[in-house]
Amino acid sequence: MRRFALVLVALGVTVGFSACSEESADPDGGEATPKKKKAEPTYIGAQGVTVTQVAVYQSLKRTLMVDGGPGAAEVPLVAGRDAVVRVFYTTDETYEGGEILARLEVEGGDPIEVTTTLAGPSTDEDMASTVNFVVPADRVGQTFSYSVGLLEEGKKSNDNAAARWPAEGLEAVAVDGPPNKLRVILAPFQYNTDGSGRVPDMSAERVELYRQRLKQIYPVSDVEVSVRQTTPWNQYIGPDGSGWQQVGISVYNMRGQDGTSDDVYYYGIFDPAASFFSYCGGGCLLGVTLLNDQPSDTGSVDLRLALGVGFAEYAADTMAHELGHSHGRKHAPCGGPDGIDPGYPHAGAQIGVWGMDTATQTLIAPSAATDIMGYCETQWVSDYTYKALLSRGQNVNLPRLHAPTRSPAVVVGIDGAGQATWSGETTVTENTRGRALAATLVGANGGRSAATAQYYSWDHLPGGIAIIPTGDAADVSRVELELDGKRRIAER
Repeated sequence: MRRFALVLVALGVTVGFSACSEESADPDGGEATPKKKKAEPTYIGAQGVTVTQVAVYQSLKRTLMVDGGPGAAEVPLVAGRDAVVRVFYTTDETYEGGEILARLEVEGGDPIEVTTTLAGPSTDEDMASTVNFVVPADRVGQTFSYSVGLLEEGKKSNDNAAARWPAEGLEAVAVDGPPNKLRVILAPFQYNTDGSGRVPDMSAERVELYRQRLKQIYPVSDVEVSVRQTTPWNQYIGPDGSGWQQVGISVYNMRGQDGTSDDVYYYGIFDPAASFFSYCGGGCLLGVTLLNDQPSDTGSVDLRLALGVGFAEYAADTMAHELGHSHGRKHAPCGGPDGIDPGYPHAGAQIGVWGMDTATQTLIAPSAATDIMGYCETQWVSDYTYKALLSRGQNVNLPRLHAPTRSPAVVVGIDGAGQATWSGETTVTENTRGRALAATLVGANGGRSAATAQYYSWDHLPGGIAIIPTGDAADVSRVELELDGKRRIAER
């Protein structure tokens, strides 16, 4: 750069500063001779290299290109979510094994580059056989336009177009929707029934593990997990399902009373024994939810809740599974659950496509894991469930479909024996849709009025809850319901 002088005049003092120079001084006192800058290297497609496939992973594999053509959009690409791009390739005898510069260009920022040598041919199961790029969340916008190249220094005339995709410019890929966040409030219970006062681990480290597991499974830009104050609990919670309905109704009432945002999911969590093995030695219930599948696009605001045990061995997967029911998902066909989704497409609840934990770049083979909505071990998320969760999440986690109008209602719990219990008063939104039951509201003065109850069954437990809008009715003291051909009565 040119030499320059900055002159400051203050109180008659002149101070000079000079910058570094790239000119060389003439020892004989002549003019300085500028040095020539080194030319930037020219990068061309590496000889003997062919890019055969490009795929992006956020939880599951989406093929962007295969054999020189666009890949099928079998898995959605989620805006604002971290990703890993894998470049698959082959080499022939003209590739000399030298170092190459792998470059991923994404519109809106600097190229992402990796220096490596190629071993090929690439396979799905071997991360080391592909060239891999970590793409930060902010580079996956509402559009994703990219190009990849496996490059070496050389003359433009020797460029190997097969080592690039696309041959020129950027390839545009559809991204599904704007960024959205899954928000969960943990509602811990202090279990006092046995005198222990046990509270599940709510340390920052444990809460982060819950957050990470939800982020692995759910197709969202981010997950936010916070903790509500602990609630004392003095009733028995048994491995056979005893007492679970009462906890569930408590969580339902919390959600209504707290006045929280519509998009937030509540998760009640407790340790009903000293350890998982002492609780579950003879079989047990780990979690419960009200299936929230109506209306199909958003479900009911008031049923965005679930509950489960806090035992470390199963707590995170139980939470992911139960919140899946809160997103309207039925069971995947593995492990013998009731309420199987008849549309699940993969035998044995397999996940159907390659999965990846992008934080660790750990691959999950399609046949090595089962869907989170089943009962089997080694769980991930299938393409089928992933797409359904994204559809629900875009409607719930973004504000456009929230229902602001709420009306007074009564809550009635119905246990596995069919016994109805008055369980409090609440408000409900206009879009509350369950199984419609004929109901009668009886006032304190004996007056009777017809109503329609919305009934929701527990997913892992007999019984459920009925929500009965009361409209203008005041001082309701009794509710009469018709359920499965029998009359159920709950009194205040």
